[in-house]
Formats: sequence, structure tokens, C-alpha cells
Amino acid sequence: MKHTRLILIPLLCLIWLIPNLCSAKPLSQPTKALLLSAVFPGGGQLYNHAWIKAGVVMGVHGYLITSAVQHDAKLKDYRTKALNSTDPLEASRYKQLEQRYTDRFNNDVWWIGITAALSMIDAFVDAHLKDFDANKQDLRLRFSGSSLSLEYNF
Repeated sequence: MKHTRLILIPLLCLIWLIPNLCSAKPLSQPTKALLLSAVFPGGGQLYNHAWIKAGVVMGVHGYLITSAVQHDAKLKDYRTKALNSTDPLEASRYKQLEQRYTDRFNNDVWWIGITAALSMIDAFVDAHLKDFDANKQDLRLRFSGSSLSLEYNF
């Protein structure tokens, strides 16, 4: 039952996300991009039509979540083996392996949080800068000899 909920939540989020992606509204709602990125990894990037970034975010989150699930399974396995072992030396070894996989699991969880926060920030900033291309022609970077100048026309 627990695994069904874990699959159902992202599926419902994706169903909610698809109509928003297909709408013809202008992409100038940074808060919406931030929230979509918080709900679904890469959702804000999809909303901003940053397809490559969305793929990278989904891939990184998929890898980290898979790694966390595997490390969690191994630490539980070693915990069970340590509790059921009759040999104290073997039990000690299983405890060490349990601690190793606990540390790896904790690292995965931290990295999931860090990458989720960075993804949300990226979606928010990218949504703010969507109309920057219109003003890009007014901003010029000029190189002359050994000098560099930035010119802005308004």
C-alpha cells in the first residue's frame, strides 16, 4: 500500500501539470514555476520550456531517489542480519555495514534536498528572465584592443 501511494502522488501531480504546460498563457509567472518545480522534479523547467534542464533535473532526481531506496534497503538488510547473528564478530561487521549504508542514505537525502532547492531557484529565476530576450538587443558588450565596455541603449 505504501508503494502505491508513492507512485500515485507523482502521477496525480503530472496529471495536474500537463494542462498547465499545454496552455497558451504567457510564461511570466515565476511563483507558479517555483511551485511546479517543488511538486514535481523538473516541473518548473517544463513550465518554462527549458526541456534540457528538465531532463537533467529529472535524471538527477531519479538517480538520487533510486540510490536512496537501494541504500535504505541495504541498511535494513544489514540491520536484520546484525540482530539475527549469533557470532559477535559477524554482528559487529554487519553493524559497520549498516552504518555505512545509513550514511550513504543520509547523503542521498541531503543531495535530493539540495538539488530540489536549486531546481526551484532555477525555475523561479528562469521564469523572471523569460522576456529578457526582448531587451537583449539593447545590451551590447564591446571589445576594443585591451578594453572591454558594456553599452546599454534605452
